[in-house]
Amino acid sequence: TRRRDATRRDATRRDARRTSMARTPRAARASTARRETEDATTRAGNDDDAMAAAARAENDDARRLGGGALASATSGTFAMKDSVLITPARECLRAHDVEGGGRGRRVVVARGAEQTCACASPYSQTHVVTGSADGTLSVWDVETKKTVRSYAFPCAIYDVVYPGGESGKDYAYVSASAREDGGGRVYKVSLSKGKIVEKLGKTSRPCKLVASASGAFVACVERRTMYVWGVGKDRVGVASRALRIHHTKGVTALAFSHDDEILAAGDSSGRIVMWHGFARAVRKLQSEAQGEETEVKGDALPSTTSHWHSRAVGCLHFSADGAHLFSGGEEAVLVIWTVKDGKKTYLPRLGAPLTKIVARREDPSRLALFGSDNAVRLVNVASMTVEGTIQGVRPPVLDAKSTKSADGVAYASVVAYDPRADVLAFSAAGAALQFYDYARDNHIADLAVAPRNYVNTSGEEDSPLESHVAHASFSRDGRVLVTVDRRSDQPPSVTSAIEETLKIWERLGTTDEDENADVVVPGGAFTCVAQCEIPHKGLITSVGVRPSAHSLEESMAFTAGAEGEVKIWIPNGRVSRGGEHAGWRCRSSASHPSGSAITCGAFSADGSILATAANEIVLWDPKTNAKLATLTMPKSSPDGEPENPIKAVAFSADEPLFAACDGTTLVFWNLQTLQPWRVYSAPCVDLFAHPSVAMFVAVFAPQRSSEDVEGVENAAVVVRFTGRDATPASAYACRDGAPEAVIFPPGDRSDRAAAATSLESSTPMLVITRDRQIIRVGAETNREARVRDDMDIDLKLATKTFPGGVAVVGAPANPQLKEYLADTEASVRALNLSTEDDDDVPAQERVIGGALQGVGKMPWGALFDSPSHELPPLTTLCPRFMDSMLVRQAKPDAE
Repeated sequence: TRRRDATRRDATRRDARRTSMARTPRAARASTARRETEDATTRAGNDDDAMAAAARAENDDARRLGGGALASATSGTFAMKDSVLITPARECLRAHDVEGGGRGRRVVVARGAEQTCACASPYSQTHVVTGSADGTLSVWDVETKKTVRSYAFPCAIYDVVYPGGESGKDYAYVSASAREDGGGRVYKVSLSKGKIVEKLGKTSRPCKLVASASGAFVACVERRTMYVWGVGKDRVGVASRALRIHHTKGVTALAFSHDDEILAAGDSSGRIVMWHGFARAVRKLQSEAQGEETEVKGDALPSTTSHWHSRAVGCLHFSADGAHLFSGGEEAVLVIWTVKDGKKTYLPRLGAPLTKIVARREDPSRLALFGSDNAVRLVNVASMTVEGTIQGVRPPVLDAKSTKSADGVAYASVVAYDPRADVLAFSAAGAALQFYDYARDNHIADLAVAPRNYVNTSGEEDSPLESHVAHASFSRDGRVLVTVDRRSDQPPSVTSAIEETLKIWERLGTTDEDENADVVVPGGAFTCVAQCEIPHKGLITSVGVRPSAHSLEESMAFTAGAEGEVKIWIPNGRVSRGGEHAGWRCRSSASHPSGSAITCGAFSADGSILATAANEIVLWDPKTNAKLATLTMPKSSPDGEPENPIKAVAFSADEPLFAACDGTTLVFWNLQTLQPWRVYSAPCVDLFAHPSVAMFVAVFAPQRSSEDVEGVENAAVVVRFTGRDATPASAYACRDGAPEAVIFPPGDRSDRAAAATSLESSTPMLVITRDRQIIRVGAETNREARVRDDMDIDLKLATKTFPGGVAVVGAPANPQLKEYLADTEASVRALNLSTEDDDDVPAQERVIGGALQGVGKMPWGALFDSPSHELPPLTTLCPRFMDSMLVRQAKPDAE
């Protein structure tokens, strides 16, 4: 409320100054605008309470839709008779329905502070014990979605185990972070009393806990040392004494057998050591020892060593009968060891490094494998099959800390918006694009831009650059997609070895034409129609598709490179039998006057202007390749030249405004006069523009140096500028830093009438954070409304492929809507067409495929009454059917 009042007062002052500013010299106007924005950004950055209150208001609502990690710290557990997999994810718990192979919808069963861990109660099928970063230990009922008990502890909880059995029904064990020194603590907690009963140990940092199935032992790992506490019934009334087992390598995974006779540990070199007769040896050692801890060298206990993994072991788990040991690591392979003789079997090609294994209680042969690609794979080791996958938003291939190349190009992840399917597209490992439904928080499909098998190269300084999608851009109607993928056999520092491929994709259909199909394809299949190897001498820095094309023939795309050249691409004009273009070609190219690397570019909303930026901004006519104007940022160096390269440019949709930022300054130009309209002296690092209304979104993030105090949040502020004057309307804080992207999906209340009165509250906006959480700001999007109204979120998703491409697949249509469409179709078919006068229609036009090569005024029944020589070829009447017949002939087993 305070922020809104301050904004209204500033708006009144600006209206009072507007007349005088029109008569003021341009330099004075820039200084006044700079002071206004400095005041606005200072309020947005300092008044956190007002910003939080505005975020909770009805019109400026900021809601987390999904994305982010499926499981915090790779923690998870089964509940509800193994029908639900519970995973903590940020501030909520997610319940995944695993009965349908992991394709069920996710339900948020709890909200609050950041949830860090979860474990199932051994005495209830519905109770789950969770811990959070604010020190809250809770017992949740998954079935009723209510809190059974909740306790507050003076420390951040990192992990919790509730073994039961010999340790007792009342006790859980918590790994926490101490507030005084940040080190780790291990506590024994009474769930009935809600207090710490005993302090088991102290570590240099919080550790993951492992409990034995019998409840007799609890263990954790710190570097090369394993701490094991005997907590069984035989220790009642006696302080738990820690057994310290030392190993020669760093221990990365730990597991107990179900009879406690074997302790298995995996280390950083890939070895797995199993200590036999562990329970008896530990009880003997602890009974003979004096003091709180007993130190034992690893070779003091009888052990066997196995070695298959080439890198660190990521996870270990024993089978229920103790006959097998499951291990996983960075090779993306589940290894099944026979404990008796050491023989191995494999379940390979799981797609990502394995980090945790969780078994079902009712059927221990069915496992949940947590992967580093933010996915949980449901595996049946009895049949050696993957029964389903719970896939979240895949993490970025290259993080923000990746070093820049010698050309000054930073390798960043890609987030794009598919307007036809109304879904998001994320760059993923293996040079793929992941299509993700932000409204349902569900993975939809993958587009293999440059298919690559998973190859693990982590931990090696000279590892080659991982293949990834560097750029992706959709046309306004979603029919054209431009991608750039990169690959290299050398490290990223060797830029000359990096190879790029430009691909242009076209989408043919909009819906599934099969009346008997159970799946609705919201966007259609993508087909690659053009491919160009190394299209630029330098790395491609920006791509875009002209937004105003009314047909595929009018489509146009641009690419800009680090060598300072921009190229225009258009369709060849030839159309293949399937309906797509036979290819695209480079129509023209131009170079920047300075010859420096182009950093960004964008089309105007109507497609009449193309802007590319290096040290200067050049406005081009994309049709003629003529240079329209050159714009420069304010001079910020002593020699009178811009100090920083331009980071982003954007055009306004309804107003003749153009914006650019260079990390220190944000400038708005009036394209009618080519003069600066507003100048903001603020660290603006990115810009986004709404495709249909006059709205800019600027991201302000201070550039912190390595000398800054550690622990200071690298927060960013997202500011919306609206209207013909591009005035600041609202601001939102991003605690994790500058977001990856800001997307503007369509909203029910974002029409022109509402936009004229309250543009900032009626226009929805999706903010994609660094960890790929999806935050919706403003009004509800159309897709969210359809999900809510159709009530079809419980229906299972399905995947469908088409010859020559990958389809973006959604959920089945609402049954009521389907019934309504069937009634409408029946009404149309019942229309009486026999009263139409056909006397004046030439005979050749009465037949489909006549002189007009199309449908005349005769009904479709004339198709079957016409002579065969008047019919057009089958490739024209039914091209998709003919293509499918050819595919079936080549692949008889194809669906």
